[in-house]
Amino acid sequence: MFPLISAHITHKEAPMQDLGRLGDVDPQALLSSLRALPRIDECALLKTCNRVEFYVVSEDQVQAREGLERLVASLLPYDREGGLVRFMTGRGSMHHLLRVSCGLESLIVGEDQIQSQVKECYDLCMRQGCIGKVLGTVFRKAISTGKRVRTETRLNKGNVSVGSAAVDMAEARLGDLQGRTVLVIGAGQMATLIAKHLLGKGPQAVFVSNRTYARAMELAWCLNGKAVRFEQLQDYLARADVVLCATSAKHIVLGPQEVGEAMRIREGRPMFIIDVSFPRNVAEEVRSLPGVEMCDLSGLNGVARENLERRRSEILEAEAIIKEELQLLTARLEEMRAAELLRSVHSKYQDIKLREVQKAMNRLRSGEESERVLEDLAGALVSRFLADPTAAVKMASRCGDSHLLRTTRELFALEEHHVPSGKDEKD
Repeated sequence: MFPLISAHITHKEAPMQDLGRLGDVDPQALLSSLRALPRIDECALLKTCNRVEFYVVSEDQVQAREGLERLVASLLPYDREGGLVRFMTGRGSMHHLLRVSCGLESLIVGEDQIQSQVKECYDLCMRQGCIGKVLGTVFRKAISTGKRVRTETRLNKGNVSVGSAAVDMAEARLGDLQGRTVLVIGAGQMATLIAKHLLGKGPQAVFVSNRTYARAMELAWCLNGKAVRFEQLQDYLARADVVLCATSAKHIVLGPQEVGEAMRIREGRPMFIIDVSFPRNVAEEVRSLPGVEMCDLSGLNGVARENLERRRSEILEAEAIIKEELQLLTARLEEMRAAELLRSVHSKYQDIKLREVQKAMNRLRSGEESERVLEDLAGALVSRFLADPTAAVKMASRCGDSHLLRTTRELFALEEHHVPSGKDEKD
């Protein structure tokens, strides 16, 4: 088994409120906590709106598991930890990461954003000096496998992002977006994805608001919409039939007071709010306001199930590629482990050789007979080289460890020698 262990808190087990709580935690702070665990040789953190995953390499799997459990327990309420976390080891951890990078573990199967998030995770951990040979190999394979799946299959074709799902849900609720007024709050990556799917839907007006006005102007220009300064958000909120909230803020942006005032001005006209922010930016109390229908990431499950059904054949193709790449990754790591073992063996016996040769040189300089010195050197080298294997074989013999005895015979390429009995000999 590879010395790899991982812990996973994802949308499949954890409610969005728990994931949202983790969303408040700074990734670098989480990575520092992970790195500080005892007996950790390498570590990595993958944090997105739908998952927080920890990967560690440690020769002490028991202590690494205990450390991960303590770290997870410090992040989740004591009464919510059970059942929310999956632990994996070795090949299972690697298989999972490859699936994540390919989009098979995403809420919207096949979405592209996760691959760049895996790459960002890898880059951050490399800058922090947390990733070594093992995790470096695993993450590079995950990234390349994600690229291969997207090149060789149609898994990511069509509407396969949280942004597209949000727009689809708005259309499903309202019939279509023709003639509607849409307010997009945020101008980052997620908001841009949503904007991409708004194009061609025919809304009457699109407003984009962001704390950085220049960013809002850029996105509004792409949508042929209007940028709104964040201080003016309340005025335009009252005009919106659909509000798509997708910011990186760590706090509530829209509360019941702001939305309630907007609904008073709307005089009963309904408002549909979709909050795809992580953590949540629209207060839960907004959901109970008359005339307001609200959906967050957890509400996209229906769209996710439909997307899953449509992509059954592509998923099978992707899984075949993942299986092949996992075998290649496993073989590569086995080669690396063997190479590291051989380097250690060569280094150990090189040190023994240097010490014994130095002793022999000193004896020759003192005038001792060279033949005797060489004979003693050869005997000392054989004795030192075989000291540890000899002790191990004796212990195996005493403990009845026949497996080690067979392995020793294979390792030293010893053939079975049978002494012929007298009746088989010919005169």
